[in-house]
Amino acid sequence: MKHPRKPAKRKAAPARKGGGKPRRADVASILLAINRRWLSSLDPAVLLPAIVQLTRESFDVSDTTLLLLGSNGQEFVQHLASGPHFHKLDQRFFQQIRDGGVTGWVATHRKPLIVNDTSKDKRYVGNTGVIKSELAVPVMAEGRLLGVLNLESNRLHDFKPADVKLLEMMADQCAIALRNAEIYEIERRRAQQCEVLYHISRIGGGVLPAMTVLQRAVEAISGLLECFYVSLFLGDYDREELVLMAQRARGDIDVVPGATQKFAVGLIGYAFRLGETVHVRDVGKNETYVARIPGVKSEICIPIRLGDRCLGILDAQSRKEDGFSPDEVMFLDTVARFLAPTCQGIELGSTRTWSPMP
Repeated sequence: MKHPRKPAKRKAAPARKGGGKPRRADVASILLAINRRWLSSLDPAVLLPAIVQLTRESFDVSDTTLLLLGSNGQEFVQHLASGPHFHKLDQRFFQQIRDGGVTGWVATHRKPLIVNDTSKDKRYVGNTGVIKSELAVPVMAEGRLLGVLNLESNRLHDFKPADVKLLEMMADQCAIALRNAEIYEIERRRAQQCEVLYHISRIGGGVLPAMTVLQRAVEAISGLLECFYVSLFLGDYDREELVLMAQRARGDIDVVPGATQKFAVGLIGYAFRLGETVHVRDVGKNETYVARIPGVKSEICIPIRLGDRCLGILDAQSRKEDGFSPDEVMFLDTVARFLAPTCQGIELGSTRTWSPMP
């Protein structure tokens, strides 16, 4: 009599090289978890932490970080971190982008990188006694680098080519959230710009004295744009001088309304003589620039025109290089057009109390 065969024992799944549990996360479950987050909120402040935490759990790694590109494009801001090695660190430290380091290499080359033994790869910068392997991928949107999504593991040889595809998918989700935030911010700022323009047009219709209108205008611009100084000058053709009529600064300055400067002086004078917008992204490289406001790095001068005649200059100065976006330049140009009728009605010579700028 034959004995029935015992069912063959199922072979245990091979352990990952370097020890540790096998990864159980699959693409379907990850996408489902992310979609649930999308349905609950479109706010990146909610979505990005959820994606970073889900990434860490899905890959079963010690640490996960999301580094976002800073406003100057030359450094990373550690936006989010998940893992035991980050609980004592400032969650938003700055890191200069260099070709050295895993995240720096990924940002420079726009390519994913696996380092399966940190002690043998010169690109790794850190504690090789704790972190044994690392995987990082760029976060991209429309060919533009937004940041780097980075995994660190305390196991050797912890990452495989298939993990790159999965992490790239997570990076894509981060890019979508960041792009949505950019679109929302653009629309929010445009709505604010429209509100400012409506306010200026309303008060400029004879409701308030002309000088009050100009002061309200520069205050509204200062409140909307992230720049240090906003001012408005009118041209006195008899004396060939520009007269400061209104200003708003986010700090102490030694310039007061009524100060004057000659047509031939500075970027403001140059824009007035030219009758066209002058936008200098780095004043340190411009010979015409005259430093009067401390710490300024970029400046834009918009002519206030009525027909062929230039009445004055709307000036904005930032403490950041390239501190004005194309959208903000267009907004300032529109404000200058709105203010032209008000500026035309001001007689400079009738109450002459002006004095030269320091």
